[in-house]
Amino acid sequence: MSRICAVFPNEGSHYVGMGKDFYAKSMTVRDYFDKAEKLLGLKLAKVCFLGPKEEQDKPLNAPVITFVNDVAFFDPLVKSRRKPECITGVGIGEVAALVCAESIPYPNALNYVTKRAALIEAFAAKHGGAALSLIGITLDKLQPLLTREEGELIITQTLAPDTFIVYGPMEAIKSLQSETQGVKDLRTNPQLPRGPLFSPKAAELEPAFNKLLNECMGELPLKHPKIAFHRCSDGEYVATVEMVRDVLIKQYSSPVDWIKTVAAINHRGFRVWTEVGPGKVYTSMVKKCDKNNTVTNVENMTTLAAAVKATG
Repeated sequence: MSRICAVFPNEGSHYVGMGKDFYAKSMTVRDYFDKAEKLLGLKLAKVCFLGPKEEQDKPLNAPVITFVNDVAFFDPLVKSRRKPECITGVGIGEVAALVCAESIPYPNALNYVTKRAALIEAFAAKHGGAALSLIGITLDKLQPLLTREEGELIITQTLAPDTFIVYGPMEAIKSLQSETQGVKDLRTNPQLPRGPLFSPKAAELEPAFNKLLNECMGELPLKHPKIAFHRCSDGEYVATVEMVRDVLIKQYSSPVDWIKTVAAINHRGFRVWTEVGPGKVYTSMVKKCDKNNTVTNVENMTTLAAAVKATG
């Protein structure tokens, strides 16, 4: 049986209808939804299954619904005797991964993610700007495009050798999008407006995150991950409880380097990756980073069956 690394996606991967199949067929998955609805007073299942997409995209909804689906989908994979030996994720996905590794209890993490969303919403309103993904461009060709008359752009996520997310002033993003329009094999896609997350500017959020985490944990301690966990900023193995805390507080203060993360996990011998949660964005990037990786995803009974077959 293959050794599996599980990847938990960030908000932005969410879509209308996500979770509906598992919710109907797994009491454990339904229990995750029910607990979230009881704790938050949010009709989470309705938002996930029926949308509309505009409701899902709201800054206070997107992280919560993605987080619940990420965590809930892990159970069907484990019950299929495919428990991963390594985990990672991006953004909300990192928090979900730490829940599945039993570092932080689900109710406490859910409370933290929910209340933190309001802080991020205020952060985004303060800084403004916009973010854009670019697919089909190499770093050497992208870098000269970042300095623009309308303002400087920064790379916040390096997802593959030809895939990046950049952030900057709205007019600079529009200018970049206009300049690259029509370039062969290059695609751009506007991202959810969340301000300069995954950049040093987000360090200003750390004191508030620290205070909030203390409040949400109460007397409960964070624990060492029971599954090997690698953070997405640089692929570093998270070996201590102190590093777990740093991930929860500082995860948005550094750019994502998915290339380094994939390389670090590949170096440990993991060549089979399963994206646990809505979509398959990050495993598609895993394949771009190294074509010798085998990738699957788990978001409904059909994809679960395919993942089990591929990893048998």
